[in-house]
Amino acid sequence: MYDEHIQRSAKRLGVRPIAFEHPVETQILELLRPGTERARCIILTGTAGDGKSRLCGHAWAALGGDEQIWSTDEVYYEMSAVIAGRVRIVGIIRDLTKLSKDGPFGTYPEKQSLLAAVNKAMFEEDPDRVFIVAANDGQLMETWRKLPASPESARAYVLLENLLVEEPDPASDGVAFFNLSAVPCATLLDLSLDALLSHEGWQAAYNEATDIGFFSLHCPIRRNYEILRQPLFQSRLRALFELLDHSGLHTPIRRVLLLLANALLGHPGVKDRLMMPFDIDELQASNTLHLSDIHDNVFGQNLSPARRESLEIMEFLSRFGIGYETTNRIDNILLFGAEDEVLRGYFTMLVEEGTPPRKLAELRTTRASYLECPESDLDGGHPFLASLVAQRRAMFFRIPEELAEDLRLWDLSVFSRAGEYLVDVVQPLAQGVRVNRRILSRLVNGLNRVFTGMLVSTERELLLATNLSYSGSGVSQLLEERISVAPKRQERVEIALEGRMPSLIVHLDDTIRCRLSLNLVRYEFLMRVASGALPGSFSRECHEDILAFKSSILVALGSLRPPDERGDLIFKLLTLNAAGEPADEVIEVAHA
Repeated sequence: MYDEHIQRSAKRLGVRPIAFEHPVETQILELLRPGTERARCIILTGTAGDGKSRLCGHAWAALGGDEQIWSTDEVYYEMSAVIAGRVRIVGIIRDLTKLSKDGPFGTYPEKQSLLAAVNKAMFEEDPDRVFIVAANDGQLMETWRKLPASPESARAYVLLENLLVEEPDPASDGVAFFNLSAVPCATLLDLSLDALLSHEGWQAAYNEATDIGFFSLHCPIRRNYEILRQPLFQSRLRALFELLDHSGLHTPIRRVLLLLANALLGHPGVKDRLMMPFDIDELQASNTLHLSDIHDNVFGQNLSPARRESLEIMEFLSRFGIGYETTNRIDNILLFGAEDEVLRGYFTMLVEEGTPPRKLAELRTTRASYLECPESDLDGGHPFLASLVAQRRAMFFRIPEELAEDLRLWDLSVFSRAGEYLVDVVQPLAQGVRVNRRILSRLVNGLNRVFTGMLVSTERELLLATNLSYSGSGVSQLLEERISVAPKRQERVEIALEGRMPSLIVHLDDTIRCRLSLNLVRYEFLMRVASGALPGSFSRECHEDILAFKSSILVALGSLRPPDERGDLIFKLLTLNAAGEPADEVIEVAHA
């Protein structure tokens, strides 16, 4: 799925490749126009598959470069173009990783002299040469770290490092830096879905559909395509991608396309586990068309366990545990919905209407067998229990929005508060709206329980407590400070958007603030603790993160306090009443 291979395959097969405008493409091309304000070097970084090479190709074409030259396997390309009012030489390093030590590269005899020219161009006010450099983020920094020592290479290394971590740098005017990994996964999914589903090849498939074979009414490729077009399916898949964004997990374009291809074509019984049109007749003859299910394919269930684990996007999605978590009500629908009058409507809508007839017949048979005899002589338990996981996955994509709360949709995943996180935290912040006070109060309650190690019930103030040994102990009863959640003087606690990630911010005064990045895992952790779960039962790492946050607040608080000139030691011992409400008893120790 490398761009140069895709273009060659598309030409050979006579099809238009799946394509869309990258979110940063317009900005890049604007920098290469004759009327742009200043000529700059362009650095494209990110992970493999983010679209760096493709953007380089579009830049080459926009500058008037020859398509035949670009289609070669060269790493470095060079041409003249008018940028910022005059003619300049533009050099494009298509992939820094493939830039060998020995040259030549255009007019440069070897790699070292080429990168020295890049260094020079980055700091010139009006360079005669500008460069476009594409490199994975790790390789970018490693390459510049290994350059021969010189003031220019050292300064360039610091500049690139600052740009990569989004730190300001006074020398950054000569460089346009694009970290493609910063583009949200959900945005890439939207663009990929639109480009894939609107491709003219699908209409051609409908036109050439056969009665019982490829793209017939029973063809799994057609069925998967039509399900993928459904707004509800897309919204659930997008929600998972949004949650990946808010878990710090980036998915590049290449892996998004890989996932969509597997969702459409996955089948466990064909070569490479991916269907081709000529496979359909054979699958029809063997009555195994129904084994291709888009709800399973999205999570790589058509692949071998080893292959599935090797694909990062599948591993990311598996972390949600969709199908392995459930509720009594969901399982009652699956077990008894076919006969129960109360559950019958749910069963019809969520199971029967979206399941192929052959698969539905198998489910009825194994379900009846299970209800008659739950015990099984087969290893791994009764087959119906294994099918429940797949049925729950399908229900996750089928439960309509108006029933999501009633049926507790997100209880089908490990992150039961994920829907609340998206609807009540992420969406309001993205729209510039304050997060509901109820959410903040529950988060503060979770923080208080971790900070003190006690079942505190207060939500109105943040309790900072330690013990005599260190601030990260399990139980802390020495109260250092109470910080009001509601604005009180300069003190307050709020949730705000910093970059794309929600943050819980504790304001100690007008200038001193302590921040906790509120990703999905931390949100789930704090909400579970507020509901009574033990901190270590969900995530030891999260527990340690919250204790480190408390330590940072205590350090900041210490910098605000004036030195105590009295000779007495005063302790506030934190206690709880029967309702879990905190009180403090002042203990004063006079120096001997």
